[in-house]
Amino acid sequence: MSTADNSIEPNSYPKTWCEEDNHHLFQCYSDFNEWLDGDSEESQSMREKYSIDNLPQPSKAFFAGDQQAYQQAFKIFREERKDEVLAKQYIQEKFNDLHWHERNEGRFDQLLKCLLTESVVPFIGAGISVDGGFPTWRKHLQQQGRTSGINADHIKNLLDNGKYEEVILEIENKGYRDAFIQEIKDVFSKTGKITDTTLRVSELFTDTIITTNYDHIIEQAFETGVENPVQVIDSNNVLEQPNQTKTTVIKLHGDINQPTQCILGKTQYDEAYGNGSLDLNKPIPKLISYYYQNSSLLFLGCSLYQDRTMQVFQAVKDKLGDTDRPPHFSLESMPETEEEISYRNNYLLSFGITPIWFPKDSYDYIERILRLARNEMRYNGYQPKQKTTQPKIDQPPKKTPGLFAKIGHAALSVLLK
Repeated sequence: MSTADNSIEPNSYPKTWCEEDNHHLFQCYSDFNEWLDGDSEESQSMREKYSIDNLPQPSKAFFAGDQQAYQQAFKIFREERKDEVLAKQYIQEKFNDLHWHERNEGRFDQLLKCLLTESVVPFIGAGISVDGGFPTWRKHLQQQGRTSGINADHIKNLLDNGKYEEVILEIENKGYRDAFIQEIKDVFSKTGKITDTTLRVSELFTDTIITTNYDHIIEQAFETGVENPVQVIDSNNVLEQPNQTKTTVIKLHGDINQPTQCILGKTQYDEAYGNGSLDLNKPIPKLISYYYQNSSLLFLGCSLYQDRTMQVFQAVKDKLGDTDRPPHFSLESMPETEEEISYRNNYLLSFGITPIWFPKDSYDYIERILRLARNEMRYNGYQPKQKTTQPKIDQPPKKTPGLFAKIGHAALSVLLK
């Protein structure tokens, strides 16, 4: 992959000294420039090596004065950061070779290719909201069990066996549905903390985002001064036409603003996905199926075990058979043993999902991998499109390649009617 693309149009960036001097490519390397101008021992050593340490803006002077040396230093920086984020040292020490690191490199490059063609739609799970102050769904159900007076060991046993819906069913059968709904409000209605990961998601994906979460962390991340930047589509308005001037957040299982309408328990899941067997003709399975077939999904903070959405993926994959289809990706915590990672790797691939691994339980790597992707996109001269203005009433919004997913959802809305 080239570190510079000389076909980049100067107007892709604000007019700067770089453009005036035909040096607009300098903006593509902002992460390297910030590092080079920073306070770390490594960056200081690099500045001293190239005799730029005493200059007010070393990176600019370096780029303008000796682009060949600048590119050589950047190449080293880029390779080191990529190895670090894709866990080269961790994998080497844990498995005594680089087999899984090589898998990571190849798969990251596949993901990057999809990002550059604007065909990726993120699929956000509860794990992304944890650092924002919200519990995992498992922990929340444990709290719900306590509120409803159900034995903690019994709840744990159900959860350990993947019977999440059964926990809710038991609470409802006990007559505690109102308490359950109030607990949902208490936990997920609060204003969460915007994290680096959610900011990175909002930076990379300005078109369409899919989530099973009820909270508003994603919407908060887009609140940067633009009035009403997000359009929420959930199970209650799935037929609504997407607004091409806004980021569409598809909340598959509902929004906390309407907790009684959220898909929570077994009865509601049966109504949404099919009672007894999966019904791909129902709106939510059809929507998930459509994106699985027409976009590259990137799973972030998703457990990806046997739940209803996974049943949809499996059914669609089986229906398609051995035909070419968009690749899907997941950022995954690496299991402890070779046997476990091989099993998990094969399990995800059986659903058409390609895992990219990070060190076990080091969930900050999700943000780091997304940041690496953003930087690699910049090196190729790409900047995600931002939706900052509303179109005039008599002037329809212009469709661009970046609206691939949204045009797809508009087509799906017609199919669902």
